[in-house]
Amino acid sequence: MAAASPSTDPPYYVLIAHSQSLNNPSVPASTSLSHPVIEYHYADDPANSLLPQYPGEHVLVLDFDPARPASPTVKSLSADLVVSAVKVADAPGAAVAGEPALRNNSMYVIETMTKPVDNPTVAVEDDEQNVHAVLARFKQRNVALRRILDYPHGNGVAGPDAPATSASPPAAASQP
Repeated sequence: MAAASPSTDPPYYVLIAHSQSLNNPSVPASTSLSHPVIEYHYADDPANSLLPQYPGEHVLVLDFDPARPASPTVKSLSADLVVSAVKVADAPGAAVAGEPALRNNSMYVIETMTKPVDNPTVAVEDDEQNVHAVLARFKQRNVALRRILDYPHGNGVAGPDAPATSASPPAAASQP
């Protein structure tokens, strides 16, 4: 059986970029990168097998349709995690120079963020400081909401020509 063209195959690697500190506007947002545990499920598999199995588990579903390879969708099944974007980027160090590409050496970068948690026990501060904190939190949450709401319809899916998130090369792992 002949190998499919790497340009028509989906990216071979998946990386999660998780943004934190939505709850505290005074702390600059930080992003951590991680490799997810990948499980393959198909349309005829039972849907309840996708649900989180224990507290704190995060489940993301990447729906890849071969008929529309340029626009995969990712959804979070976790109560406290949202997907804000999916990008396709080059996987640094994945291709071997001088060797023919046997697979698509790009990677999906799935951007996620934690849903903000309101803290009703915050001590009442100086009125002026409190107003500035509320305004900063409002602006930060609006930016996050715009990214989340634009994701499936707007610029959430970026092609290979879009600016990529800088990341260290993924570990070589064999995936079916």
